[in-house]
Amino acid sequence: MGAALALAIMLVVVVGVLSLAVNAQGPFQGTGAASRPIRPARAEHPGAAPPGPARPARRPPRERNERSRERQASSPPPPARQDHPSDPDQLFGDVKPLHSQAHALVMSVVDERTLGPVTRSRLTLRVDPTEGEAFEVTTRVAFPTPEHRARVKVGALIPVRYDPDDHRRVVVDLDREQGD
Repeated sequence: MGAALALAIMLVVVVGVLSLAVNAQGPFQGTGAASRPIRPARAEHPGAAPPGPARPARRPPRERNERSRERQASSPPPPARQDHPSDPDQLFGDVKPLHSQAHALVMSVVDERTLGPVTRSRLTLRVDPTEGEAFEVTTRVAFPTPEHRARVKVGALIPVRYDPDDHRRVVVDLDREQGD
């Protein structure tokens, strides 16, 4: 009786280990129509039914490419995009450099992630531009070193660059702080 019990326990353990091993490998690879192996061609048997209709031969890719080139040549070219006017200040499409400089009061700092020496923080700033009204913005900053992060505290004034047309675009400019 003791041997049967030990054998039953051993069988349960083996089945559990095998179940864990199979589940760790993910879903079975042989399920679904796309993953079925291709069957080899059957040899003709004397009493076998005749094969069904033959599949049409695939056209070589070159022919399809030639047809698409012909279609492109016959269709008119697409109209030029006019959604971005050509502006000398505009670089790389819609990326515009942030030339306007100001000082911003740090309203809040939330450290989101630290990876090695880099700390990514979410800052809420009150930007006070020389022209126009002050505005608040929330931005994320990746501080390269703990020393850079230590310089930004609630209540501190820090230099920023911003886009006067879109106040959501603000960049903390700590390098300029050292140069001032």
